[in-house]
Amino acid sequence: MLRGIFILLTSLCLSVAFLTTAQAAGYAASANIDSAKKEGAADCKSCHEETKKPERYESARSWLKSRHAAEGVSCVDCHLKQDVKGQDFYTAVTTESRQEAHAAMVADPDNKENKAYFIEVCGSCHQDRLTEFNASVHGVANSKSETTAVSCVDCHDPHLAPLVTSKASKIYRGNDTNTCGRCHKDALGSYMKTFHGKQFHLGNTLAPTCIYCHRGHEVPTDSPASFIHADNIGGLCAGCHGDAINAGAGADALLIQNLSGDSTRKVTHFRDPVTAGPFSVASMIDSTYLAMIIGIVGFFTLLSTRDYMKKTQAGASSSEDDNKPSVKRFSISWRLQHFFWALSFILLAATGLSLKFPESVLSEAVVWMSGGEELRSIIHRIAAIVFMLLAAIHLLPYLLKLKPPGKIFLSKKDFIDAFLHTSYLFGRADKMPLMYRYAWYQKVEYWATVIGGFIVISTGLLMWNFSPLASWIPVEFVFYAQLIHGWEAILAVLVIFVQHFYHVFLNPDVFPMDTSWLTGKTKYKVMKHDHPLELMEIESKKEKADED
Repeated sequence: MLRGIFILLTSLCLSVAFLTTAQAAGYAASANIDSAKKEGAADCKSCHEETKKPERYESARSWLKSRHAAEGVSCVDCHLKQDVKGQDFYTAVTTESRQEAHAAMVADPDNKENKAYFIEVCGSCHQDRLTEFNASVHGVANSKSETTAVSCVDCHDPHLAPLVTSKASKIYRGNDTNTCGRCHKDALGSYMKTFHGKQFHLGNTLAPTCIYCHRGHEVPTDSPASFIHADNIGGLCAGCHGDAINAGAGADALLIQNLSGDSTRKVTHFRDPVTAGPFSVASMIDSTYLAMIIGIVGFFTLLSTRDYMKKTQAGASSSEDDNKPSVKRFSISWRLQHFFWALSFILLAATGLSLKFPESVLSEAVVWMSGGEELRSIIHRIAAIVFMLLAAIHLLPYLLKLKPPGKIFLSKKDFIDAFLHTSYLFGRADKMPLMYRYAWYQKVEYWATVIGGFIVISTGLLMWNFSPLASWIPVEFVFYAQLIHGWEAILAVLVIFVQHFYHVFLNPDVFPMDTSWLTGKTKYKVMKHDHPLELMEIESKKEKADED
């Protein structure tokens, strides 16, 4: 009896002592939690620094400099499961088992199973943004899927937690292409083919990127509240291309009206705004120019190659023609026009093709030599102005009938000469045709320059300042103008390279360079071979002058 009473009393005493100790430990743990939350990542960092894998605690180190740290948001506020008491976690931390210590943690935001959790955690503080997010395309996509596709931390770095206007933000202009492009690879690819995307690739900091048009919490595009809804996108474009986004501001109101529509949305991502497939307008433009390049450039490449082979096979032969004085052909006015035309053409080609092919190493070199993408663009426009002025200076006297057209127009004889010349180069004829001041291929090159110049000038002006024309010309024309402008430039450069450069630099009769574009004089031997009719006329006039 006494023994039973003793055991009962002993048990009661031990129970009271145990409960008192546990309660004290619980209070201590609670105090430890508050202390840890104040220290934040420092507690986590103190353990993680001991590991030999720095990447495991790099987040904690960057967190200490973040806005979250300044606001007193600690690691456990985001990483600790909400249904686990803090003291349980910190008690586990004191154990020797790391697995047990982190059992209540949610660490990997990229794990699809954790995405919904992090949305909830972020939303507990950022309630307004959570409401926006749930109504956005990302939030709607999440609601329609069994698994959460996108969470806040996919676009925002919680450990840096910078303002979205900070250059460190994952969605800051320029950084957003990498962030958005991880999921939207096709959209990023089509954006990079546009004027905006190419300028961004070359370093233009003012070029609009993903976040400018799509924002982050953008509602679905079919919603009237969307920035890129067909009825609203004009106002978005006017933010850069107009003076102000003001419906009562005259020109801007007209611009907004004419840029609003599905076509504008399509051209911003280099998609044909009319149709798709091989019979779309864009496809027909591409196919036409590819055929022209293959046909025209291929033909003149063959002619230049055959001419070079024929002259080198004949070998260098000296004759009395080599000692005869060169013949004066071009005035100082023509030479100055040619010099500045060549300079403007080279600048236009270099600065224009660098935008056409921004991923090229040569394009990056051109941008560097230009002093940056903005200066490259300015140089291109200055060269275009010089080109247009030269075209006016050259053509206006003829258009106003102040000068006779001369013999630059193609005639029936030129077509016959083209056939006979080609036959001669390919061994089908024994003699070169007798040609006058301008050979048939020079006339073709001249008129190709005139026609091509008109095309690049008209399409260039359309792209340069579309706003005043927005009320008369559909926005799709900017898309097509960009295609035509680029293709025409490629065609011109290739023809100049295989045809003009050959006759100026590589032709064995003038190698290493035909100096007539500098001196105005052509070698007598070249005149006799390429322009015999003009030579005979010059000599005839000279003889008559001597007789008089």
